[in-house]
Amino acid sequence: MKCPACTNLENRVIDSRLNKEGNSTRRRRECLSCNERFTT
Repeated sequence: MKCPACTNLENRVIDSRLNKEGNSTRRRRECLSCNERFTT
């Protein structure tokens, strides 16, 4: 997954949960280069 701030490909998942319908997963990620947090 590419960081939207710096386009680095290295990141880690810090939180993972199902959406309200239970049919997809929302993941909170943190870039290992710039520490930007984003959701996928």
